[in-house]
Amino acid sequence: MTTKRVETVIVGGGQAGLATSYWLKQHGREHIVLEKADRSGHAWRQRWDSFTLVTPNWTFRLPGAEYAGDDRDGFMPRDEIVAAFEHYVAGHALPVSFGVDVTAVEPLTDRPGYRVRARPQAISRRKTW
Repeated sequence: MTTKRVETVIVGGGQAGLATSYWLKQHGREHIVLEKADRSGHAWRQRWDSFTLVTPNWTFRLPGAEYAGDDRDGFMPRDEIVAAFEHYVAGHALPVSFGVDVTAVEPLTDRPGYRVRARPQAISRRKTW
């Protein structure tokens, strides 16, 4: 088993995980986002082809990336939502590791911190408080 030490581990690369990663990066904090799916927007890809947001486009917000299209009061279709997540990760160079299945988060017994058990690797988080 390989162990990698990282200050902050975010489990899940959805909207909340990506927003958290954005702010950690803005503040120069070491972190990684672990996402079980093999690419961004996986949950949205599972929706039917005709799926659209049920709220107006202007409500689709991530830090540093608000909706900038021509139809602020329209409803973004599924493929545009997926593309927005993909562009967000790439455009902000967020440290997302795809295809990582987190199986447990456990306190370390020999020092302060936590162990994140994941396939294919385990990651230790140093406690900084």
